[in-house]
Amino acid sequence: MRNSSLSRRLRWVFFVVVALMTIAFLVSTLLIIRREEQDSAVREAESTLIGLSGNISSSIEGYKELSKLMIMEEPLAAFLKEEDSAEAFNHVIDAKYSMQRIINVTTAVDAVYAFRTDGMYACTRRGVFVLNKESYVEEMWPSGVLDLRGRAMEFANGNGSVRKIDNYPFFSIERAFYDMNTQKRTGYLMLLVSAKVIDQALATMPDSDICVVGLDGSYLSGDKGLVKVYDKDLASSTVTHKPYIVRGQRVMVSGMRVSNAPVIVISCIPLTGKPLPRRTLEILAFLMTAMTVGLFALGRFVSSNITKPINRLIKAMNIGGSEKELIPIGDRMPDNEIGLLKDSYNSMVIRIRDLIQDLITKEQTIQRAEMRVLQEQIKPHFLYNSIGMISSLALRSGAGEVSSALETLGRFYRNFLSKGDKEIPLEREVLIVRDYLALQKLRYGEIIQDEYDIKGECLKCIVPKLILQPIVENSIYHGIRLKGEEGIIRISANIDADNMLHLSVYDTGVGMSKETAEKLMAGVKNVSPEEESFGLWGTIVRLRYYCNRDNVVKIESEEGEYTRIEFIIPATTVPKAEEDK
Repeated sequence: MRNSSLSRRLRWVFFVVVALMTIAFLVSTLLIIRREEQDSAVREAESTLIGLSGNISSSIEGYKELSKLMIMEEPLAAFLKEEDSAEAFNHVIDAKYSMQRIINVTTAVDAVYAFRTDGMYACTRRGVFVLNKESYVEEMWPSGVLDLRGRAMEFANGNGSVRKIDNYPFFSIERAFYDMNTQKRTGYLMLLVSAKVIDQALATMPDSDICVVGLDGSYLSGDKGLVKVYDKDLASSTVTHKPYIVRGQRVMVSGMRVSNAPVIVISCIPLTGKPLPRRTLEILAFLMTAMTVGLFALGRFVSSNITKPINRLIKAMNIGGSEKELIPIGDRMPDNEIGLLKDSYNSMVIRIRDLIQDLITKEQTIQRAEMRVLQEQIKPHFLYNSIGMISSLALRSGAGEVSSALETLGRFYRNFLSKGDKEIPLEREVLIVRDYLALQKLRYGEIIQDEYDIKGECLKCIVPKLILQPIVENSIYHGIRLKGEEGIIRISANIDADNMLHLSVYDTGVGMSKETAEKLMAGVKNVSPEEESFGLWGTIVRLRYYCNRDNVVKIESEEGEYTRIEFIIPATTVPKAEEDK
């Protein structure tokens, strides 16, 4: 059932791939057509807009030169620089005549305004214009023009300072007047040029879908319906393009700013469908056919060399599963990746078998360790009760030292039992060691000196029970006692920056060889004939299982000098509620 399902899926995948490739072919063809339409429209728009921009720029430059000629007229200069307002009024007629004489050379200038710094002005005009300010004084002149120090600046529709009654579009050329001798600003000139200048430039263009607007989007000339497509992205010094929908038709909207003028020219070119050349279509059809044939060939290859061998491999794996054990595959497979997969599976089966055996061995070791600990816990119950009774008899008989020794021994076993807990605070573990050493001193006298360097924050840390006492016992019987002289046992504890508890037992005994230390670190059991598994080796094994990692112990030793064994475990503290309990 699974084999047929895989085959059906492969067939479905094949047909889906063919369908996707067909769709991709059609989409690619459509994109190529669209791309060709856009490239053609871009080329046409750039040719149109660059030519139109050059014509408009040339016209505006001519009117800027005309405004420059007016500055040089003596009657106008006399009107502007006259300091007495009454005298200046006498020059108004001459100033108007001077301006009129110059603008008569062109029909496109609708009006000229010349303003004094005190607000008085002279003007000549064709048509009716209204100033939007009652007094056009120096404080109200555009700062941008004043910063140019006499050079001209252009504004669409008069920069809002003046309007034409018939609302016919125009643009203004404005510049400040300066006295030739003193270089003091004397006035302000505003030349209003009709948008008919732009109309004349547009009349020479073959395409009527062109619009000219100001920087603020105000209409100046051309197709007024294109004003709505204007945005600031089109106000670039180079031609900018973007697809758009105008009157329900896909078009390419292009625009650019006229050089040195506040004017934007916009063109709108329809993206009409243009069929691809027959030769291109034949090549695309050939590629599509070749791709389809290749896919069919690939499908047969996959079926013969991948699907069927995998089905055989799955069948061989299922045989082992039905028998509920891991069995290597013996069937012959192709000498390719399928064969490598079979070999990898067989290697994995062998590895898993070895791991299972290792786990069984480790579990048996843990069970034996727990049984030994349980036995060691059961034995002291009888001894503890007997010791208590003997201590009472010794005290009643006047043997105080014997009673004190028996109480120490009883306290040692009471802490040793620890109510059956597997984990205890380090504080109780240290008490066990103190009592144990006190009992050993009764036997060996002052040959044993114990020292403690335990930080206060370590006392509440949780540790496995009886991790220090076996090490201390090992230090006495296999270290200090064999050396035959007074020795020191030092127990230290601190917590590092990584919140790890470092416990160390240092003794000045006979030490151990480097080989013995390496065997202990490697987990070798019974490294010496007299050392049992539940001494140092057993403690290391317990801690490795407890921390679930190997690097829990460090051993430093020098034969004849010292031995230092350090345990590194997480610094976990007892909860407050458990501590109170």
